Amino acid sequence: MVERRNIINVFKVTVSREFNFPLEIVFDEWLDTKNLGKWLFSTPEGVDKVSDVDPRVGGDFRIGERRGEEMAMHVGTFHEIDRPKRIVFSYYMETANDDALSNVIIDFEKTENGCRVLITHEMDDVWSEYEELTIQGWNMIFDGLEKVLN
Repeated sequence: MVERRNIINVFKVTVSREFNFPLEIVFDEWLDTKNLGKWLFSTPEGVDKVSDVDPRVGGDFRIGERRGEEMAMHVGTFHEIDRPKRIVFSYYMETANDDALSNVIIDFEKTENGCRVLITHEMDDVWSEYEELTIQGWNMIFDGLEKVLN
């Protein structure tokens, strides 16, 4: 289990997207040990290098992507998996100078044409100036998820 400093002053960012795929399929993609590293925390110019995922409550993950000369390594722990409603995990980046965890709550809701995914990203308020970049990052992740689903 990831051991890092808890968030002291919480800053939240929420982002949602609707997908034209069944709820269960979208939910399961968030725990897919084969595909997760191809889209979660990935960037268009990055190269997937590490994808170690233990998709269970208390299970850890390491997702690493080569971004130019840098290795962006995301390390986290799953805290809640309630199929097909919710996934909660905490994570940090090994390459970041901040030692605080971010918490991510992913809620899934069935819609007429598929499902809606709502992400609530809780982080220390020292990152509040990066709100727009955080939203852009999650939208890029949603784009990657859409590609994998197609």
